[in-house]
Amino acid sequence: MAPAAELWEGFSPEEREQVARFCPERRFSRGSTIFAPGDAPDALYIVTSGLVTLSHVSQDGQESILRVFGPGDVFGELFLTVRARPFLATALTACGVTVIPSKTFLHLLTSIPRIGFNFICVLSRHLAEMALDRGQASHTWAFQRLTLTLLKLAAAHGLAQPAGTTITLPLTHQILADMIGTSRETATRHLGELKRRGLVRQRGRTFLIQKAGLQGLVPGWPPTHA
Repeated sequence: MAPAAELWEGFSPEEREQVARFCPERRFSRGSTIFAPGDAPDALYIVTSGLVTLSHVSQDGQESILRVFGPGDVFGELFLTVRARPFLATALTACGVTVIPSKTFLHLLTSIPRIGFNFICVLSRHLAEMALDRGQASHTWAFQRLTLTLLKLAAAHGLAQPAGTTITLPLTHQILADMIGTSRETATRHLGELKRRGLVRQRGRTFLIQKAGLQGLVPGWPPTHA
């Protein structure tokens, strides 16, 4: 179980052990579907290792990546409010995921009440992030959305180095395009522009970015939360 998981914040070792007994960890290979639109919302999930994408799939089959989750992140939180999953969750890399069945979660609300407060905090953060993303998507063009996406990935998964911040993820140009809601060709062109400006370098799956330079291209970043 990921020690940094928001849901376990403030839990005692005994309470963590109780959760571990009732919440199995599942392994998913890269590209595997964790849940799909229309699936029964019967569990909450926490990433323990690897990376997971959450996507919206349009009626014509086009996929837009909404989030990339890493170790400690909670997803699938609509399990208490909807009758069918609206989103697609996919293993971006081989990953481990703690599964909390809905009945187990309801039991934990009684035995460990703090989990309810932590769950509300998770929901509040996700709602704030979604509102911010929606506002940025409606007021920015693809070049800025790509810049924002790289900054967000650096904040969540980056490693500070003397030469910049490295992001080591299996990010194809198509995945980046899906994350910013544009075509692969457009994403490739804008990424090339960032490289020409010396703000991004890429070697294999590793991106080296200059955060200060990228921030200068996006007014209002990093955001301040009320």
